[in-house]
Amino acid sequence: MADIKTEESYAEHKDTTKEVGMSLISNNFDNALDYAEIGLDAFVSDDILKEIPIVKTVVGVVKSGLKVKEIFFAKKILTFLKEFHSGKLSEDKFDKFREEFAANDKYRAKVMEQIMIFNDTFLQIEKSKVFANLFAAHLNEAYGWDDFVNLSYCLNQLNMYGVSLFDDMAEFKTPFYGGIYDDAKHRYPLLTNSGTISIWGNHLDITPYGLYMYHYGIKGKVDEDISEAYPSIFKEKATNEAKSSEQQ
Repeated sequence: MADIKTEESYAEHKDTTKEVGMSLISNNFDNALDYAEIGLDAFVSDDILKEIPIVKTVVGVVKSGLKVKEIFFAKKILTFLKEFHSGKLSEDKFDKFREEFAANDKYRAKVMEQIMIFNDTFLQIEKSKVFANLFAAHLNEAYGWDDFVNLSYCLNQLNMYGVSLFDDMAEFKTPFYGGIYDDAKHRYPLLTNSGTISIWGNHLDITPYGLYMYHYGIKGKVDEDISEAYPSIFKEKATNEAKSSEQQ
């Protein structure tokens, strides 16, 4: 009996993964709906939602009674796909991705594993939006695959209730670098565990992954060069690297 259940579970996973993969390259769902704001019950009771291929697959494969986890997963995946297909990625870059995804089995498996596992893990729906933007920025060649994977882990550890601190830090005299202030201390632990900010003494600073997370993921500026958005940061970095080279 256990073997039969395992086989059924694996078959269900394959069906869902296949459906998500098709939606990733073809946008075969209603992109006008705000899935993040739709209640979980609607994914079972709403006739329109139930006809969306991914929802139909998830609802159809859970034979032992629907579980909240599976419905929430469908909601997160649709939120991810809606953001991914929001037009932030250029048509050329999307076509390049679609061709590689269709032709390269190893690449397709790698991408789907990342998308399925992390969307399944997220407990905050907003993370699926950020995740889609991070993936789109990777496809736009803002950073490589390894950095995308590392950013995915950072996002998984991030508490979205603390991201407003990034907005405050962006307004510092030197963007993202300044002194600790009491009004924001309750938000520090929400970000430090994700590796996106660093604190030493009375100083607060954003990490490289934190800057990528904020610019590409949270702000969704997938097609904007990060060095042009924050020239003072990268100018200072270049100066420090030049001084370091001279000393060597």
